[in-house]
Amino acid sequence: MTIQTEEELVNSFVNYTHEKNNKSTILYREVQTGYGRPDVLHIEYNENVLNKRKMSYHGPLSTLAAHMMTYLAERRWVSMEKVSKQFDIKNGKLLIILEDLLSRGLIVKNEHLIKSKPRNEILAIKRLGVYEAKLYQWKEAINQAERNLWFTNDSYILMPIKRGKLKNNIYNECKSRGIGVGFFNEETGLDILLKPVRSGVINTPFLWTINEELWKEQLYEYN
Repeated sequence: MTIQTEEELVNSFVNYTHEKNNKSTILYREVQTGYGRPDVLHIEYNENVLNKRKMSYHGPLSTLAAHMMTYLAERRWVSMEKVSKQFDIKNGKLLIILEDLLSRGLIVKNEHLIKSKPRNEILAIKRLGVYEAKLYQWKEAINQAERNLWFTNDSYILMPIKRGKLKNNIYNECKSRGIGVGFFNEETGLDILLKPVRSGVINTPFLWTINEELWKEQLYEYN
């Protein structure tokens, strides 16, 4: 069957990915990243990290808390005074946020000093694969995929199979932008023509926001 619409392309790709991948993956559609809504977000995660914290979902992480985790994840011990100045917030507001992060098991506190726990203990996400799907408008798909590089290195365009000069043009443009190319067909599945120039997650507020949402998904499995 020939794919007629972008919705059919996304639906077929999501169904295919669900069937091909193990249970340590989650797919979201049109997630608000803070700068657009990519068609598909494919998350690969570490089950061991999830299992250790499987009952610690405390609701969505606030925007300020997500930014604070991004800040702390790059540092060792930091004084509360320095964090307060960094985010221009009063001590009372800071204490509320820190209490939330402590209750989630994301940070440790020693008197007036705080730091993030090691990432391998609290960050379950191993990979954020993001796909922008188009049937024909490949230049628009490339522009969208390039914008997603702010929160992940694994950014792809997703299209039905292309051939000849058009295929080469898409390949060359994506290579110059550092993004990947995936051609999809319902019969043959996903063909990765080009991988992104880099791979791996990037420390951003979006990473920590999505990371905490994984525990909600895990709670649904255990209930």
